[in-house]
Amino acid sequence: MSTVEPDVRYLTATSDLDDYDILAINALSVAVPYKTTESLRKLIWAAMATYVFGNSSVDHVIRRYGHLWSKRTDKSFESDPLLLILRETQEDITRIAERLEVTGSTTKLGHVCAKSALCRLEATFKAAYGLIRRNYIFETEAVVRMLLEQLAWAHEAFQASDSTIRTLNPTKCITPFKVVFKEAGTFYGELSEGAHLDPSIVENYLRFHKDGSKVIRRSRLDSQHSGYYLTALASVYLEVVQELFAPFGESEHEVIDQRLRRNHRQYCKLLGGNADDA
Repeated sequence: MSTVEPDVRYLTATSDLDDYDILAINALSVAVPYKTTESLRKLIWAAMATYVFGNSSVDHVIRRYGHLWSKRTDKSFESDPLLLILRETQEDITRIAERLEVTGSTTKLGHVCAKSALCRLEATFKAAYGLIRRNYIFETEAVVRMLLEQLAWAHEAFQASDSTIRTLNPTKCITPFKVVFKEAGTFYGELSEGAHLDPSIVENYLRFHKDGSKVIRRSRLDSQHSGYYLTALASVYLEVVQELFAPFGESEHEVIDQRLRRNHRQYCKLLGGNADDA
């Protein structure tokens, strides 16, 4: 009878490796899909140790050093509370997009375009989340800004005539979108400062140069602030999808809505800011 733990036999295959956890030992790091079971992580950890030790037997490493895994188990799973909130939010975004994709709509051009744009926003949310995980600053704000533009465009496209939709400018859709999301203009202005490199940053560049400071490519604090916008827009995404295509029943919509709003409030609290009404 096999003594291998049962969940090792629970296998999944996916090409979606955008979200991951890091397994690390002193000399080596490996990324694994975040839903990987604990026992499979242990085997991967043992394989890493085997490679570093120059051995050829994973079984030998597990027998001799397996007791050390218990001290590393928790470290093999993501523990950053902000990233965990973003991860749960992304799972809801995927759930919304997948439900929308199988929801019927009319053949009206605006309806077809709005649905397509909203479905593909799942990838935009995921891209922004990935950039936050990697601590990128301006790149994250640019993607979140595009996300807001596409939300506003989809809302306008849904009600636009066939003759006007082909020339519908996403940047011109922000103002009317304030009816749906009152903070749209404020968000767009703040995100544009990073996405377009506000002229005020020139003085910062000059000061950094004179001080001999290194160029900052990544910032954990600044990238995490972008998560504030992302978690707020997740609720807006649900509301736009529900308003235009109603893929969820009332009770299911309420559950997802409350979870997204709770996650946004908790994210704000962890950042040290105040949650808004988004």
